[in-house]
Amino acid sequence: MPPKRERKRSPVDVRVIVEGAADAEVVSKVLQRMALGGEFNVTITSIIPTTHPHIARRAADGADVVLIATDADKPGRKLASEFKEELKDLVGHVERVKMPIGHDVEHVNLDIVEKELRNALIRAGLKGLVKLKKMREELEELRERVEELEELEESLEEKEEELEELREELEEVSEERRELEEEKERLEEEVERLRDEVERLREKLKDREDLLVPMELEDLCREVGLSPGDLEPEVVEEIGETIGIEVVVGKRRMAAPSREDALEVLRIYKSTMELSRRDEGAGEDGGEEAEAEEEVGEGEGEAEPEEIIPGEDEEA
Repeated sequence: MPPKRERKRSPVDVRVIVEGAADAEVVSKVLQRMALGGEFNVTITSIIPTTHPHIARRAADGADVVLIATDADKPGRKLASEFKEELKDLVGHVERVKMPIGHDVEHVNLDIVEKELRNALIRAGLKGLVKLKKMREELEELRERVEELEELEESLEEKEEELEELREELEEVSEERRELEEEKERLEEEVERLRDEVERLREKLKDREDLLVPMELEDLCREVGLSPGDLEPEVVEEIGETIGIEVVVGKRRMAAPSREDALEVLRIYKSTMELSRRDEGAGEDGGEEAEAEEEVGEGEGEAEPEEIIPGEDEEA
């Protein structure tokens, strides 16, 4: 397997801002002496001579590093501060380069300028390493957050599944609740109907109680010659219904419109029971007589033949 080719890294885009054309010429000569591409992987893409922050802003837009090369005097420091404030949110990094006072190209010590440029690049690189370390820490935190987010997403999916199951259960419970509510309404209507029916029956019973007079059953039975223990309540009530007298027979009492009505029903009951017993007795006697006649008839039909003695007919 062929070795994996390393991806070529793009050089760092560095731009230099100077106060004027003389400083731009000085910086250009110094940069020609420095091997920035091989030593720092840096490319100076432009040298911008200006003292106006808005021009510097347009010219430096998109740079990785901007070097602000101004004089070391008070006006130079002020201008560098203005440039830095204007560019801090626009480029990757801004670094100050202190130029020696004086603009005579022939008399400027290029070694000092080269040293300042080199130190400025080193400072930018070191600060970049600090930023890189911080970015790595932030990246690590971001990765941890991503992992936490993935775990949360998995947990969220599980919770959504549980939520869906709970929704289905809720729908089932809601359906059961609707059915129970309908059943409750039906039962309430039925209870109301039964209450009305009970009230109606109470009124009817009250009317009947007003019409019927309760009496001691034993006294009534004694008066007509009956025994309360032999009384059949259902038969008595049927007899009363047949003759148009409403009676109610209990264990110890009997209710009727009047005492005479109760006695009349009991007398008819007594007569009915006596006739029933008499018919049963007559049926048993008639059966015995019929059996006796049958036995007699069988005896007469089987008469033995008369015995004939030889010689008696001849003498006669």
